[in-house]
Amino acid sequence: MNGYSMAGALDRQPDLLARLQNVIRQINRPDIRTVSALIAKAIGDQNGGLMAVRLLHWFPRSKKADGWVYKSWRDWNAECNLSQSQVKRVHGKGFLETIGIERTIMKANGTPTMHYRLDENQLVQRLAEFLEVMPLRIKLWMCPEMPNEDSQSRSSQQADSNQLNEQNQPVSFDENEPIHSAESAKSITDSDSQIRQHNNYEDTQHNSYSVAVVDTEREEKNEIIQSLEKLGISYLKAKEFIEKYGRKRIAEVVEHAQEQKCTNPAGYVIRALKENWTFWSKPKKDDYAYDDGKRYITGKYAAFIKH
Repeated sequence: MNGYSMAGALDRQPDLLARLQNVIRQINRPDIRTVSALIAKAIGDQNGGLMAVRLLHWFPRSKKADGWVYKSWRDWNAECNLSQSQVKRVHGKGFLETIGIERTIMKANGTPTMHYRLDENQLVQRLAEFLEVMPLRIKLWMCPEMPNEDSQSRSSQQADSNQLNEQNQPVSFDENEPIHSAESAKSITDSDSQIRQHNNYEDTQHNSYSVAVVDTEREEKNEIIQSLEKLGISYLKAKEFIEKYGRKRIAEVVEHAQEQKCTNPAGYVIRALKENWTFWSKPKKDDYAYDDGKRYITGKYAAFIKH
């Protein structure tokens, strides 16, 4: 079972975190080495990421048919070392809903308790937006298709049959045909092999260049996001600014904000972007002693002065 129904809805499986680990291996990013890091960055909050990972662990193990699991304040403190106020903040900011975790209050053991349930399609959609890939790519990464043993067996049998047929074919030579026709056949095979290798090399070079360009753009975007986060701007807001104003404009504003050494750099950057500030750089002073020193000698008798 690959984790997806025919209608496109994801089925709950006990290997949800393992499937997300497949995504980690596929993206192979130095800044994302664990599922916890991926979820926290996709959500935009560290505590929200901790809670989400624990819920992703428990969702497939839910004993309820509709997939609900419940957590009390004590549960969150025991599992994530979070206080009640920290959990309330995650709830109030809607961080869990960002990746498709819905909440409702229902009774558990006779006590009203917060219940959680996951829409994995929304999880896939959010990860696709964060990693800037198509949702189908995330699904394929999460649930790679295993080779079909029957098809392998049929392919093997077909290959054996073809080999036997080739061996049983009668060999006929024309009277004027050279005896070294086998060597000629070998040379033709070698030529085809060389052509295929050359084409494969060109395809590899093209794909490597395309991947390098995408990786460079992604690194530049991550650097700008990190610089905005250092100024106090959240990840989601930083991504929104990049899409609206562009990487070059934001880099320019951040540079000026750092030069100004203002007390509120985040507010400076946000206002500069929204109001489209134009920055003025102080021109450099002319160095009149540059070159041979003649430029600074002026006046009526300048031509008669020995330099």
